[in-house]
Amino acid sequence: MIEELRIENLGVLESAQVEFAPGLTVLTGETGAGKTMILWSLQLLLGQRADSSKIRAGESEAIVDGVFQVDPEVLREFDVEGDQVVVSRKVSESRSRAYLDRRPAPVSTLTELSGHLAVIHGQSDQIELRSPSKQRELLDLFGGAAHERLVSEYREAWSGAVTAKQTLDSFARSLSEAESEIAQLRPVVQKVRALDPKDGEEEELRLEAERITNAEQLRGAIAGAYRALAGADGMGSIDGVGTAVNELSRAQNLDPKIADMARRLTEQLVELETIRDDLTDYLSELNADPERLEYVHQRRRAITSLLRGRALDIPALLAWTDEAEARLEDLERRDDRLAELEEALRAAQAKVLETGAALSTSRMKLAAKLSKLVDKELAGLSMKDARLIVALKKREKPGSNGLEEVEMLLQAHRDANPAPLGHGASGGELSRVMLALEVVLAEHSGVNTEQLTYVFDEVDAGVGGRAAREVGRRLARLAKGRQVLVVTHLAQVAAWADSHLLITKTGATTEVKGLTEEERIVELARMLSGSESSQTARAHAAELRSEVKVAQSGV
Repeated sequence: MIEELRIENLGVLESAQVEFAPGLTVLTGETGAGKTMILWSLQLLLGQRADSSKIRAGESEAIVDGVFQVDPEVLREFDVEGDQVVVSRKVSESRSRAYLDRRPAPVSTLTELSGHLAVIHGQSDQIELRSPSKQRELLDLFGGAAHERLVSEYREAWSGAVTAKQTLDSFARSLSEAESEIAQLRPVVQKVRALDPKDGEEEELRLEAERITNAEQLRGAIAGAYRALAGADGMGSIDGVGTAVNELSRAQNLDPKIADMARRLTEQLVELETIRDDLTDYLSELNADPERLEYVHQRRRAITSLLRGRALDIPALLAWTDEAEARLEDLERRDDRLAELEEALRAAQAKVLETGAALSTSRMKLAAKLSKLVDKELAGLSMKDARLIVALKKREKPGSNGLEEVEMLLQAHRDANPAPLGHGASGGELSRVMLALEVVLAEHSGVNTEQLTYVFDEVDAGVGGRAAREVGRRLARLAKGRQVLVVTHLAQVAAWADSHLLITKTGATTEVKGLTEEERIVELARMLSGSESSQTARAHAAELRSEVKVAQSGV
């Protein structure tokens, strides 16, 4: 739930700090005072797209900070420790920035987190409620975790069938060019396998070619080094070091320092002798054979030719060859492969029908239960004879969300024909249907919503009299164990609140103030009659509050 909201330079709000309590909180005030800006600031924190035109006139940026209480397990997924997080947005003429736990974050991160923070219902949600996709989402949400598993299983089956169909279609298209592709792939694969290139061979061949090409120069250099070490004429370096070792060995018993030098010189002698032997081996292996050089050049050209257009090095070429061989196998046994892919598609489609049937059965049960519970709520909302019908219309072909379309119809009274929510339902009726659905979902879906904040922007639009009082009653019921924020113009709704915030505008400045019980009576009187000084209105407001307090235990 949201604990605190701080707003600077947003619309008519120069600076406002609002603390929210659990339970039902109403926000009231004259039209244009800034109630909508408070809700819009909350929407900003939930990842809504920023609008620089809402920055207060004369200011360079608007800032919104919100403190939320959230499930620690959820916050850990966003690298936040504890059960409290600060969400911020800064909006300027040129850009919008988001912050999570005081650290910069993509706006998309706030959108991901928003599902764990708040649910906002406004006039646009009434329009969305008319959408069949939204109606299907509400029905599936009503099913809770068990039903959600069926939805997930169906989506996986559908995805598998789509993939199987795409694979089959792609292979079928390739069959017309199979012979041509085989003719292209087979000789290349055969050449690679016959050449049998090894990882690192390119560099080895390059170095061997250089050695053969420069064999005479290398032989002269190696022979000169050998003579210097081995002493082909007179004493070489090794003989000289050996003599020195013998001399030091005879004297090493006379002085410990000489023994150390004798040891070190002996080590050098061993190393020189090893180098001499290596030079001998190199000279014996040095090959100036022109035929060998031609073979090396041919092999390098062959490898380069096979790499061109296929790979950058030999490991990649070998990987390409493995894939080409697999492709050749498919093409050469294309009839068998086609049959395998067709069977895979049939199995995937059967899985769609199987999981779809289970999902349809679950939806039918949920539709009947949801209709019954919503009808009960609508009766309490002064729509006594109204019925919400959740109809399932079988699709001609399975779709990505099931074997049927979900459509909600409203029968406003017994003599009326059921009509889709998008046709015929008034704004007031849609408001009450939306509230009834939210109350039923919160109380019966099995989904834990206690840490969510429910926000209703004028959910009572088009409602009056006794129906308005029942709207307030249900909002209070929804707020049991939850936080609910409501923007309202109706005293019959506001009277049910646990906390009452008044938004007032003086000149260009808006103030948000929490009301005492006495101040609430004055504000309710204003909402009832338009005049807060009317004694009759105050008496009516006081009576309204007393009735609500008596009824609270029955909410």
